[in-house]
Amino acid sequence: MSASEIIVLLLAVGVAAIVQNIVGFGFALLAVPLMVLAVDPHDAVVISTFLGLGSSSFQALNGRRDAQWPLVARLSVSALMGIPFGLLVFNHVDEQVLKGCLASGIFLAVFFLARNTNFRHVSQRLEITAGFLSGALSSSLSTNGPPLVFALQSRGLPIAQFRATISATFTISGVITLASFIALGDVNSDSLIGVVISLPILGLGILLGQKLKPRLNEENARRFVLMLLLAAGCSALIGAIVG
Repeated sequence: MSASEIIVLLLAVGVAAIVQNIVGFGFALLAVPLMVLAVDPHDAVVISTFLGLGSSSFQALNGRRDAQWPLVARLSVSALMGIPFGLLVFNHVDEQVLKGCLASGIFLAVFFLARNTNFRHVSQRLEITAGFLSGALSSSLSTNGPPLVFALQSRGLPIAQFRATISATFTISGVITLASFIALGDVNSDSLIGVVISLPILGLGILLGQKLKPRLNEENARRFVLMLLLAAGCSALIGAIVG
């Protein structure tokens, strides 16, 4: 990699780590689109998975007392059930169509969340459905965050519980995803070099995010989450239009 490509890579990692540690998600959402300007898209996904796992596991450990572990269990188990379905869909449905459906779903979720629609009466079905969709999206489009964000936000969890719960869920899914990459031989020397180069910036981003997150009150945290969901929806829509 050239000096300019390394700078882009480190910038992507730093920004993504800060945001994820402030609000609890968004690492891949922010990092991958920037990383592909400097590295191969395949390597960008692998690097993001490695570093995102490091960031989410730190948050999960740091916030383990705030995590809603029954929620984590339901989301994680149902996500595992959704992975085979996602693989089936990926092999039979055009990727641009999938991204269009994802964008529509995200925009609908933002609409309901912005209206403060209460889904507490749905009981555990909401988490099971969200977890299943998360697993399916993970294996079809490598985008597992939006259903989890919607499920947790619609429950009205305080930001500390939201961060800890979604981080624990991301950690479990990240371990499985990374193990799959390794088993399939998708981890190469270029991606490992990218991970090693980025580790100091990842650590700095985590520290800055931890310093900044106490300044985020509940209302601003909710707005931040909605902004990131909108960004994810716009990204999926652009992918559906231009391929």
